Amino acid sequence: MPLSALAGNAALKEQLLPRLRQGQLGHAFILSGPAGAGKGTLAAILARALVCSQEQDKPCGCCPACKKALAGIHPDIITLRPEEEGKAITVDQIRWLRSDAHIRPNEAARKVYVLPEADRLRDEAQNAMLKLLEDGPPYAAFLLLAENAGGLLTTVRSRCQELSLTRPQGADDPCSDPDLDALAGQLADLWMARDEQGLLRLCVEIERTKWERARCFALLDRLSARFTRQMTQGSDPRQALRGVQVVEQLRGTRAYNMSVGHMVGWLCASVMGK
Repeated sequence: MPLSALAGNAALKEQLLPRLRQGQLGHAFILSGPAGAGKGTLAAILARALVCSQEQDKPCGCCPACKKALAGIHPDIITLRPEEEGKAITVDQIRWLRSDAHIRPNEAARKVYVLPEADRLRDEAQNAMLKLLEDGPPYAAFLLLAENAGGLLTTVRSRCQELSLTRPQGADDPCSDPDLDALAGQLADLWMARDEQGLLRLCVEIERTKWERARCFALLDRLSARFTRQMTQGSDPRQALRGVQVVEQLRGTRAYNMSVGHMVGWLCASVMGK
């Protein structure tokens, strides 16, 4: 996923592009901005860049590390989520992270920790991270996502580079949601590669996601457009045609209350049933 996958935020992309081209990224970032600004998209791009095996122009999207990251199976990209839905990451989880960070990466040169909703961390959990952010192993990197960076302690913010994102114009419309572009790209790439395991893992990852129906069908629109391009520009037009056909079948479920997890599960079943 190149930096162009991040919608809007032109100044931020201009700031980051030279670092990605030169393969020079820091060890700790705060990605702040409102819902729909693309924090998840940017976190995925930076995580892939940090594990990419190329020297420059990261993430290349072609090396084994990038492909694993795209499929959500890279062992050196760890997302720390709350133990209970609706709760914050606990201080015990941060202590585990602090210990795990001193274990060298499995495959990549860097080991990346992603913390969604980091601004919900209690003060004791944030304090438990301070030494790690300031003087952690040189290979460890941290991506803290926050709607409000002010919810993080000043001592945490001073140890990180803050990347402030803004919601692109029209982002309230589900059809212009940048995260849908990223997800549609992942699904299409895994489908075209007939990567059953990758699709299954992605299905499991987003099964818990509760989206409004409009957003689910906006995802299908994006996915159909990608498959259509693959029919004329890709190396496997038959597989792309099958993708278009499956998406059309899924569009026929508008009369039913089908979740995005069920939709991706249908895609998985279509690949495995080939």
